[in-house]
Amino acid sequence: MAVPQPAAPDALAEAVRQELVAAGLHILPREPRETFPGTGVSVQGNDDEPGVWIDWMVSDALGDAAVRALQAGAYRRDGSEMHPAIRHSSTVKFAMTAAIAEILEAAGFRVERDADDYRPGELLVLDRQSGPTWRDPVGPPLAGLGGYMPGVRVQLIDGEYAGSITTVREAWHTRSLQEPPDVYLVEHPLGSGKLQVPASAVALVCEDN
Repeated sequence: MAVPQPAAPDALAEAVRQELVAAGLHILPREPRETFPGTGVSVQGNDDEPGVWIDWMVSDALGDAAVRALQAGAYRRDGSEMHPAIRHSSTVKFAMTAAIAEILEAAGFRVERDADDYRPGELLVLDRQSGPTWRDPVGPPLAGLGGYMPGVRVQLIDGEYAGSITTVREAWHTRSLQEPPDVYLVEHPLGSGKLQVPASAVALVCEDN
């Protein structure tokens, strides 16, 4: 069972920022929006309150258009009619925060939606669960399940040349292309041609080897 990893808000906020940057999203500076306006993700966390608040900031053009429409009262309070700028700004904001929540949850973060009525549309990240992540090195037990591709470095673990490190050149399927290969053609450990070996006789060379 995964156990939450306690972290100070600043540390949690930094972990969130790194995860969203890895997803290709632009993270806004920590300063107020008035100081550094822009489009992207606002990540705010401090020692005075638990968790980290996430918000999506629409572009200045869209945000200003929505504000002008709100100021002019271009909407019915029951939501039946409203200026397109108001509707589109809300659509963008909620679509992006929903996507961000899905990204963070997939990365092991515990995310609450609608955590505060005074912060509509914002997300509250409480902690991060322990467990495997996309940053983990490739290795057992998954490595090889789908077959090693040409160019991959492997170690022979059986046969005359057991212990030798070589490179996969071809993968042969004698049964079905939908299954992992059962025969590999690798560079000969002695540097003379190629060597045919069963798939069970090779293992991926770990990154630190």
